[in-house]
Amino acid sequence: MIIYPYATGDLIAQPNSYFYSEYHGHEFVLAWRRQRQAVLDKLPEAVAPPPPEKAKPSSRLSTDLLEHALAGDGELREAFVKKFEIHKRVHDGYDHDFRALDRTAHRTYSLYLRAADLFAATHEESGAVRHLNVYLKCLDTLCAVVEDLPRDLAGRLTWHLERERTYIEALLAMRGVGV
Repeated sequence: MIIYPYATGDLIAQPNSYFYSEYHGHEFVLAWRRQRQAVLDKLPEAVAPPPPEKAKPSSRLSTDLLEHALAGDGELREAFVKKFEIHKRVHDGYDHDFRALDRTAHRTYSLYLRAADLFAATHEESGAVRHLNVYLKCLDTLCAVVEDLPRDLAGRLTWHLERERTYIEALLAMRGVGV
């Protein structure tokens, strides 16, 4: 039986590279479903993400930057997408060149959930597989720390895993892949 190996371990300290991942076809999708269901079984009821909040205009903190991106700043959205694609982390703040203010400050779970909110919204807007891919990677990271999430964030993860499933099922149906 194939397992889904991408949502285990300390993925914040040691992010997945996903480099040269093996192809396992339908079995891989089934393993992904089993892994996600095992996480869902541990989680409370779904809680939808809050709407974008007013952010401080000159702040370089990720809490504010994510709010700006969610409110429609397309350049900032893509900066977060690109940064997560490469590093699989959300730092507590970024400078004007989008480099981490403190390279060791990357364990704030609420920022990963807000990034997931952003990646879901970005995928919904674009429909691009690239945006779905970064969303899945962010959810892998959150699934790996599920035991450490406070209840409010765990409910948000439930919402995202349900949303993720609808995106994947729609993609499979669109491609004519039955699993």
